[in-house]
Amino acid sequence: MIGFCWMNSTVRYPDGHVLLRSLTHDYPVIVKGEGVWLTDREGKRYLDAAGGAMVTSVGHGNREVIEAITAQLGQVAYVNGTQFTTEVTERFADRLCARAPKGLSRCVVLSSGSEAVEAAVKFVRQLWVERGQLRRGVFIARTPGYHGNTLFALSASARPHYRKLFEPLLSDVRMVNAPYEYRSGLKDYAKDGADHYARELEKLIQEIGPDKVAGFLAEPIIGSSAGASLPPPGYFARIAEVCRRYGILLIADEVLCGSGRTGKFFASEHFGLEPDVLVLGKGINGGYVPASAVLVKDEHVREIKAGTGYFLHAQTYMQAPCMSAAGLACLDYMEKHNLVENSAQVGEYLHRKLREEILPLPSVGNVAGKGLLAGVEFVRDKATRAPFARSEKRVEQLLTHGFAQGVTLWPNVGQADGVNGDLVMLAPPLTLTQAEADELVARLRRAIESWARGI
Repeated sequence: MIGFCWMNSTVRYPDGHVLLRSLTHDYPVIVKGEGVWLTDREGKRYLDAAGGAMVTSVGHGNREVIEAITAQLGQVAYVNGTQFTTEVTERFADRLCARAPKGLSRCVVLSSGSEAVEAAVKFVRQLWVERGQLRRGVFIARTPGYHGNTLFALSASARPHYRKLFEPLLSDVRMVNAPYEYRSGLKDYAKDGADHYARELEKLIQEIGPDKVAGFLAEPIIGSSAGASLPPPGYFARIAEVCRRYGILLIADEVLCGSGRTGKFFASEHFGLEPDVLVLGKGINGGYVPASAVLVKDEHVREIKAGTGYFLHAQTYMQAPCMSAAGLACLDYMEKHNLVENSAQVGEYLHRKLREEILPLPSVGNVAGKGLLAGVEFVRDKATRAPFARSEKRVEQLLTHGFAQGVTLWPNVGQADGVNGDLVMLAPPLTLTQAEADELVARLRRAIESWARGI
């Protein structure tokens, strides 16, 4: 996302000293959050259809989560994760590993998705060094795709506008095409897609040299980079087969699509994917305290233990009990209130409403996703799928109309060809009801219709 902002200047915070993302627009001052709703200082209510940055899994103002975090803060808020552990961190790790795909039985708790991706990549590289395979230092990621804003995570993200700005600071991550049905160009995506993308990956591995490749990094369901595009049937089975053949470790980035967002707790479950490393963030903390997690295999930990004896990664807030308390409280709430099941059920209803009421609208080219994760892509020509030119800033204009209708959306650009393309993401709290889904679609429809009249 490129620093979008679309706000009402009447709610500007006076004489503020905060360095905000956009330096040219004013921001509403939010004073209350409750469930799927946000209220600004002027009393205007917004349906948080994007869950902030696809974070607010258990809803705003969740008293059960707040009370659990507060109780932990009163006991112990912080310890250094290189010196101590705590009961709450041990319980959080136990619960995550109990639900995880086969083999993932160790967990490190960190404070953001970007940090977790960095830690995952470092773990994989260290494992190869411990094995004496020093040549394995190349990572492969996918385009379009996004893995975070820290430097290696950004290096693995197919965002040309970021690369242009930060190129001298970035690492050489090799890219392969991601499964993006709407723009794949395949005649039969479902039938041919898995073999097509697996062949592309194997070809790239052979070009690099299999003994140089350390890991393959992928979102099981793509986030905003491709509008929640789903892989074709059999994709991850074929990709995992290729990775195993060449001894390459597979990292599943579930920062956005995990934690119940897609109707299963781990998005990998939809595809029978059993990654070597799995990364969580966003929804695992619900927006209450920054927290993320990296899950790895015990067999790999034992290799490192028998070697240097250290995972050579440390961050100030690693394993901090306040973060673990947030994650554990969100897990408790999700299980108690069946939010993963709600995400599947209400998500299915939401997708049907989007196909019926939003997809037929002018300039809406595609609707994709699963559970309470959806992408809506906009095009100049629905027949040819030609995008709007980036210079027209169409998605920014749409977000202005969204704010006018009291619905927040998450934008992305450049997905069509690396420069052009406009889409919005929907990722409301997993507490969303069918009635709230109806309201979300109604507000989105009004925003699109008012926006389309100006095209």
